[in-house]
Amino acid sequence: MYRNKKLLYIFFAVLMASVILACGIGTPKAPASMAGRWLDPDTTGTITTIEARGDGFVVVSVLNPDRGINELTETSWDNGVLSWTYCPQDMHCIVSKTVSVTDKLLTADWSWADGGNGGTTKFERQP
Repeated sequence: MYRNKKLLYIFFAVLMASVILACGIGTPKAPASMAGRWLDPDTTGTITTIEARGDGFVVVSVLNPDRGINELTETSWDNGVLSWTYCPQDMHCIVSKTVSVTDKLLTADWSWADGGNGGTTKFERQP
């Protein structure tokens, strides 16, 4: 009798483990990727484009349709933080550093490169 209960218990444990694995319960969701096109809603349509490169990410362009040129001057990836600088003509250069990313939002702190103004932007992922 004891042996039958033990076998039944083992069978039940294996069955439950199989069901859990098959359903994906406990499987961690892959983190959201920074790669993509991101709209800065605080501007007149500035799109920052980010690509995966090596073990990190790089900004490849910062384009505003009203200004028409790639304003990106610098990008770096360090310890999981993506930083970039862009310089709109006749304006302050802006330095941004990522804080977090989800499927729909990329949050970055920004500041003027020469000091002064700053804040946080919630970029919206674009198709």
